[in-house]
Amino acid sequence: MKKERKTALTVIGLLFLLLIGCAKREPSGLKTDIYYLNKSETKLMAEEHYLQGTTTKEMIVEVLTLLCEVPENKELRATLTGGVNIINYSYDGSIVTVSLGEKYKELVKTTEVLTRAAVVKSLAQIPDVDYIRITIGGEPLLDYSGNEIGLMTADMFLDNAGEQLNNYEKVTIRLYFANATGDGLIAINRSLVHNIGLSNVSMEKLVVEQLLAGPANEESYPTINPDTKLLSVTVKDGVCYLNFDSAILTPVNNVTSDVMIYSIVNSLVELSNINKVQISIDGQKDTTFKDKYDLTTLFERNLSLLE
Repeated sequence: MKKERKTALTVIGLLFLLLIGCAKREPSGLKTDIYYLNKSETKLMAEEHYLQGTTTKEMIVEVLTLLCEVPENKELRATLTGGVNIINYSYDGSIVTVSLGEKYKELVKTTEVLTRAAVVKSLAQIPDVDYIRITIGGEPLLDYSGNEIGLMTADMFLDNAGEQLNNYEKVTIRLYFANATGDGLIAINRSLVHNIGLSNVSMEKLVVEQLLAGPANEESYPTINPDTKLLSVTVKDGVCYLNFDSAILTPVNNVTSDVMIYSIVNSLVELSNINKVQISIDGQKDTTFKDKYDLTTLFERNLSLLE
């Protein structure tokens, strides 16, 4: 009986030690998805990692290091490899600038977009990092038309992890944001990677979502309260019908109602299939916006506010 009791206690002790060991192996740190390219360079896939750094700069270094390393999944390859090395990086406020070597310019179009998306989507998960800028040999990264790409955010890459990107298209949209005093409009061109295989993301919705995301520079300012929700968007006979929730009535900064309305209208009318815009609030269009605009109005382009 004593021998059996001793054996039982031994088993219990071993189980206890095993539980302690498992608890010690429990991952800690900031849970982060690091994005890698598959070996055929047609899509992105994420691997889960736990960042051990405690400061923003430590976590940036950790993410950049992981992007250079071979991932655990043997179907994937390191994102920054084949001579596309990191020269240096900087962190200023909420902006991370990553300088890559000249080999980056030799990447084929699809691989370049995937690499750019992997870097941005991985770094953007770090707290206090809002924008990522990539430079090549110290020079700004340019798109295929020779335009500077500038600051990037994760939502500029509309593919999901694992989505095929061989059906992507690079689009440039023209957005209208507010000037410093809120009484005029500033036109900004923004280049995005748009996955045309995602049927639920129309160009009209994309434009409005980018307006809600706000500008990515210090020369222009938001026109719409960022808490605003776009409830629906449809297009018929050249008219874009938008339905927002009531948060749109809450002003942002000192933006006038004229500037807010025509930032939306002018941005959408830049699309070739839209001539006019009608706005509803919580499904209601038989009302006035800030006691000035009748929402039954079909708004047309108005460039008189443009600086």
